[in-house]
Amino acid sequence: MGASKRIMGMGWAATRGSGTAGPFGAGFHSIGPRLRLRTRLRYHCPFGFFCPPEMTPMRLFPVLPLATGLLAATSLCFAQATPPATTAQPPVPAATDGARVGTFKQIEGDTRTGRPGAQRVPAPGDGVNVNERISTGKDGAATITLKDGTVLTMGPNTAIDLSRFQFDSTTQQGNFVLDLLRGSVRVVTGLLARINPELFKVNTPTSVVGVRGTDFIVEAQAAQ
Repeated sequence: MGASKRIMGMGWAATRGSGTAGPFGAGFHSIGPRLRLRTRLRYHCPFGFFCPPEMTPMRLFPVLPLATGLLAATSLCFAQATPPATTAQPPVPAATDGARVGTFKQIEGDTRTGRPGAQRVPAPGDGVNVNERISTGKDGAATITLKDGTVLTMGPNTAIDLSRFQFDSTTQQGNFVLDLLRGSVRVVTGLLARINPELFKVNTPTSVVGVRGTDFIVEAQAAQ
């Protein structure tokens, strides 16, 4: 067996068969034609180093799997340390004029709905549309259920405009604005008021009413 001598060499990338040094080096002993790899790897800059002529890619072949594994592990650590990009949640689209946002559940007496000058008499099961006026006469009453579960019960001589209603059934986000022009309306709140109570408003000719619990009544005198 020949004398053992210590030689420092550079590792080659698997695709480099021309003798160009790769970025990893390893210390090893040469004992005859065999190589014995030491347990320590060193990182070398791939630029400006001269590879000794006795270090050929075939002799350094045992070093390559370990160097490649170390490089892959380092890349994985950097990939895991990078936080995933967050995307902004898109805003809830507003209901357009005439969009159905609820349903008439009960109708009594003189009850009408629609735009001024184009009123119609609704029936139970008919749709309630945004930006339309709903009114009751002296013997009228109506119960309406909106898409988020809010229930509106109108008393006699009452008129309301459902000015704004936005609701996303997936995120349960949105807002609600009801204009009470005259009369009284009982409000049993649904998901919108429970999740975003500050975005649930009832306007009267003299005030703006916010959420008052889950069941409340608002009254208003007709504007003079």
